[in-house]
Amino acid sequence: MTERVMPNAPHRFFFVRHGVTDWNREFRYQGRSDVDLNDDGVEQARRTGLRLSRIVPSRVYASPLKRARRTAEVIMENNSGDTAIELCGDLKEISFGLWEGMTAPEIKARYPETLEAWRKAPFTAVPEDGEPFAEVALRSSRVAESLKEAGNPGDVTFVIAHGAVMRALIAAVMNIEEIDLFWRVRFDNCSISALDMWGARPSLLFSNDTYHLRLADDEIKLLTFPE
Repeated sequence: MTERVMPNAPHRFFFVRHGVTDWNREFRYQGRSDVDLNDDGVEQARRTGLRLSRIVPSRVYASPLKRARRTAEVIMENNSGDTAIELCGDLKEISFGLWEGMTAPEIKARYPETLEAWRKAPFTAVPEDGEPFAEVALRSSRVAESLKEAGNPGDVTFVIAHGAVMRALIAAVMNIEEIDLFWRVRFDNCSISALDMWGARPSLLFSNDTYHLRLADDEIKLLTFPE
């Protein structure tokens, strides 16, 4: 039997959730609504940029929604490289339809049955005029395949997106099919998660790292990532 030869270096992905918005603070469903970062979100993005400043990416992909696009821009403003940001429509957040702009109590008052069904089965229940999760999984699979095809051993790719689509995307890159498992994964605002691709073999390096959001600038610059 022929032994599989692994590349000397992986293609590393850094996944970043966008910075905080006023709707995040108010616990409003955002989805496709094009809400921008607030001042705290811009500061979070700046700190994330400092954390990633010494890592020059081969490619940078971002959702075109303002909160993700602005996060990507601030990160790259603090980066030592000049890699252009590529906007990818398939990285947009899941659409919550008529729920967007509303808090959970407001949704419960107007659409109690749908909200209850969605909480019990978020992969099959769909918000009024919203997007089925199966569609999010489908477009995330398209992104995952393009990411794998575009990269080479030793490359680094930044992906700046949203909570739900990041769950689906990382699951697609790692070939995880148990969708009820990865829904339990948490991604805080401006958290960093990393994944290595050793040829066709994925390996999750770490997830939901927000240490850089709690340190002074000079301390952030001293932080390192696992090799």
